Amino acid sequence: MEAVILAAGEGRRLRPLTTYYPKPMMPVGNKPILEWIITALRISGITNITIVVGYQKDKIIRYFGDGKDFGVDIDYVIQEKQLGTAHALSAVGSRDDFILLPGDNLVDPLCIEKIKKEKNTILTTISDMPSKYGVIVREGTKVRIIEKENIHGNAQVFTGIGHFDANIFRVIEKAMSEEIYDLPQIISSMDNLKVVTSSCTWLDAVYPWDLLNLNWYALKSLPRRIEGKIERSEIIGQVEIGKGTIIGAGSYIKGPVVIGENCVIGPNTVIMPGVSIGDGSEIGAHSYIERSIIMRNVTVGVGVRMRNSVIANGVTIEDGSILLSGNVRRIVEDEIFNFESVGAILGDGAYIGAGSVIAPGVLVGADVNVGALKTIFGDVKNGEKVI
Repeated sequence: MEAVILAAGEGRRLRPLTTYYPKPMMPVGNKPILEWIITALRISGITNITIVVGYQKDKIIRYFGDGKDFGVDIDYVIQEKQLGTAHALSAVGSRDDFILLPGDNLVDPLCIEKIKKEKNTILTTISDMPSKYGVIVREGTKVRIIEKENIHGNAQVFTGIGHFDANIFRVIEKAMSEEIYDLPQIISSMDNLKVVTSSCTWLDAVYPWDLLNLNWYALKSLPRRIEGKIERSEIIGQVEIGKGTIIGAGSYIKGPVVIGENCVIGPNTVIMPGVSIGDGSEIGAHSYIERSIIMRNVTVGVGVRMRNSVIANGVTIEDGSILLSGNVRRIVEDEIFNFESVGAILGDGAYIGAGSVIAPGVLVGADVNVGALKTIFGDVKNGEKVI
């Protein structure tokens, strides 16, 4: 048995975080989502993996290589034009027995075990936000997946995970001749599919703040491991600190927290549960960080405060800036969502001037430049300046 992972898409609803990186490479627990998927497959005994790549494909290929460093064998297939998930699967050619997974969902090995035994089986789960996914409806011998409808309350949804044989490729070929390119439509046309519903861990990051839930789950599985140099600081619970990192005196870190290699933290900095900090990042003295993702090579100044925020690679936040957190109502693709306890999202390379305040739920694009002492209430597009 082998696995096919679909990792060709951009992750448009995660913008601006996907400006320079595809969604499967978003870090949670300081590892790309795709790495957690590959680990789950290896634990389940599946080591032959084909990854379909497209958008920013070099980022994926360079990181994973042939898979040997991750205990698996990886081949790559390129989807030159991202027409849809069924089109992406068609790029691998025919396979007789394979597990299909999306490359941007965090899953545990139990999800894979649930569908390994029988071919032509899809995995579903119960979601309290079904309109984000495809809702399952039985119609005779078929399983319909209804997408993009405003459905409220708990419902059975498709996880994107399935166990298939070569028949699905014949169905895809016929559908593509009719310009049908999405997998849910393909599955809806197939007869006698089996459905397995599971409460195994399956987490999807549809919107930027969803990454914080994935990050929390990933952090809970990490062991306590402290390396680097720790100067008279209090470190409590499940905390991982990488080589070459310096924790300044008087700092307080409470897990679950992961801090990468060659970071500088503090002194007198407070890091609360649910925080991941990527390699090469620096957090200035007297700063406060809670339930946030800070990616690689980020510079956070003195006295900065943030909660429930996601900070992309290479961002600079100058002294005294505040990223507020609160409840936010946003319209996303003509649908109203109420997000609870969300902070700011800062795209790659953004610069936030000293003493600035970013309101809850604001998206600051990649390479944005915000001057000192500014208050940002609305989204800022990639490359814009606020002076």
